[in-house]
Amino acid sequence: MTMLDNLVPRPDPARALANYRVLAAGYDGTCRYIAPLRQRAIDALMLTPGESVLDIACGTGPTLPSLARAVGSAGRVIGVELSPQMAALAKARLLAEGLSGSVHIVEAAVEAMPPLQPADALLLCYTHDVLQSPAALERLIACAKPGARIAILGMKTVPWLWGWPLNLFNMYRARRYMTTFSSLARPWQRLEQRGASLRQVHTALWGSAYIVAGTLPHQIDAREAVSGQEPVARHCRQSCQPHLAIRRHSR
Repeated sequence: MTMLDNLVPRPDPARALANYRVLAAGYDGTCRYIAPLRQRAIDALMLTPGESVLDIACGTGPTLPSLARAVGSAGRVIGVELSPQMAALAKARLLAEGLSGSVHIVEAAVEAMPPLQPADALLLCYTHDVLQSPAALERLIACAKPGARIAILGMKTVPWLWGWPLNLFNMYRARRYMTTFSSLARPWQRLEQRGASLRQVHTALWGSAYIVAGTLPHQIDAREAVSGQEPVARHCRQSCQPHLAIRRHSR
């Protein structure tokens, strides 16, 4: 696989599924150094006991326990994950931490999520392909309360004039964890165009890691299909492996 495979405008669902069949077993090992960034994204949601939160493309579930603690026993946490292999690891994590009865995993593409009770907040960690799928964004809005809070953590490019070595390095390392390089300069721009109010609240790793936070649109478009019948173009999450490698180099 080369970086040229990702020079397409939309995510490739079949390639995402194939990639994660191979990547799932070692995924946690590529992400262990970004735990502080994940926690910072969770903190940006300002969750309170009793609220409901969706962890979109939750992967192996590393953020699910923290979300469960934030909303307490009266709250509701649902992780949504496409890859069967990643979802299985998330379920095993919940079982090991005694959370299998209080945190639920929905194994589905974001675009095909079943009808859910509208969420107060949504977390997206390294979910570049989700952000580039218009159908996925419509589904997120349909499954959230109007004006729901959202926090997004991911990778972006820095200005190419001075940052081209960093950009090329990150894109090469991330090529298997996302299936499109579309909008890497501002990955959240499609959600902004859809009416979300977002601001960048943190950057790390020389500006190549970002956290944005804000709210989803207050008005839901009548064309949104709450029944889940919109076309399915499955998601994948972007790897934090590029950031891990850079961090190791910098230490």
